[in-house]
Amino acid sequence: MSEGPINFGGAGDIDMLPTEARAAMRRLQQAGTAFGNRWTVLSTAIRTGELEANTGFDTLSKGFRDAYNPAKEPIQQASDATGGAVGGLGAQGNQIVGQYVQSAQRDAARMRAVGDL
Repeated sequence: MSEGPINFGGAGDIDMLPTEARAAMRRLQQAGTAFGNRWTVLSTAIRTGELEANTGFDTLSKGFRDAYNPAKEPIQQASDATGGAVGGLGAQGNQIVGQYVQSAQRDAARMRAVGDL
């Protein structure tokens, strides 16, 4: 069975173009990988910059630290998790497309078998 449109024409609850859906899931997975790779480089550069920064104790430096320090950890944690989360969504989406195609093929075969009765 080809992987053309499934359930188009008002039948079924979900319409899908499997080839296009797989391509979208691959792009999502690639985006997660790209983000993760880039974040690794950038987070290292940020940590290096933090170690090299020599902020003083004047009003400007204190104001910067007061705003930067509380935001740093949550942003870093979220960024650390983003690449894997986005890539994981793409991988899971690809699995779901495959399962959907298998179900559609199985159901079509069952309907043909019923028609042969």
